[in-house]
Amino acid sequence: MKRTRTVVALVLCLFMTGCWDQLQLKKLLFVDIIGIDYEGNSKQLKVDYVISSLREASQGGGRQTSLHMKTTGTNLYDAVSNTNKEMPGILSVLETRLYLISSRFAKDEPLRHLDIASQFASNPLYAYLAVYDGDLSELLSKKSMNDQTVSNFLIGLLDDEIRRGEIPSNKLLHYILGGNQFMNDFALNRFEPYRDEARLAGTALFSDGRYTGKNLNNEETQLATLIESSSGKNQLLSSQRDGKQYSVLIQSAKRRFHVLTNADKLHEIEISMQLQVKLVEDGSEFKRHTDKMLKDMETFIAADLTTRTTKVMAALQQANCDFLQLGHEVAVFHPNLYKNLNWREQYPTLRIKPKVTVKILNTAILE
Repeated sequence: MKRTRTVVALVLCLFMTGCWDQLQLKKLLFVDIIGIDYEGNSKQLKVDYVISSLREASQGGGRQTSLHMKTTGTNLYDAVSNTNKEMPGILSVLETRLYLISSRFAKDEPLRHLDIASQFASNPLYAYLAVYDGDLSELLSKKSMNDQTVSNFLIGLLDDEIRRGEIPSNKLLHYILGGNQFMNDFALNRFEPYRDEARLAGTALFSDGRYTGKNLNNEETQLATLIESSSGKNQLLSSQRDGKQYSVLIQSAKRRFHVLTNADKLHEIEISMQLQVKLVEDGSEFKRHTDKMLKDMETFIAADLTTRTTKVMAALQQANCDFLQLGHEVAVFHPNLYKNLNWREQYPTLRIKPKVTVKILNTAILE
């Protein structure tokens, strides 16, 4: 009798899969990308959606297609509510992978508007947050990019560069739940129009929650990310020595902040970076390296990276963007000193000295 009941239960499970799930999948409208700008010269939000849906779901996984929609609202929640009245189906933001904001919107405390995303029943806080320096509607309405959906193309660029350690991860969760005091200065990945598509173009610098209009280019972003995250595994850095190209593949990176005080006043912050790398030289220049040659190369690379990271710090200070959260470092380890500081005023003129040391583990041609 028990065996019969088990068989009946299995048969019922087989009949329940398929039609019921297929009906639900057809109704779901998965929002992959949400683009946010202002409508004209008003403060009304213009929200663009790239909605992914499944076609031919009865054949298994189904075929992904994209649909572009745009609407307006007084806030993000209002815009989503308006969309539900304009589009049949079940709008789902559970799988949203990217929030893309215009440079104009970015200058007006965007986190204040995006905070409402945490109030959605199924909130997309694990989505990326990035800036687009162009017309959002024109970008997101494209049918495809490089033979991919717009969503897969843009998010694929972010995924690949984050995996290589070239850019910051910029998850919305990090900013919405990170607290206000020390998370108002940050750098968001920046897209720009390129040919008939878009490409990554460094990072947009934010100070006190607003886009400053100043950016880091791709190379500066790579170095800033290396200093900020200090992981650097397999990050590739390239430069020249005596007119010859070389690259180093980072194997490990250690970073320390040293806060130096003088008579209870903040004097200087030293950023110490210790890198272990593999050296890769141009194929036409392969040669055996002596210990002295490697030592000279280590000294040269360290000096070159120190100069380049110093320029990155100068750019961050000029934008008054404490991307590395140095203010937090001072507040934690020197709380009494920090209480008497006006960090916003002192940071741009503070003496900040990067110092890089390099150890070459091996080269591609050393036996």
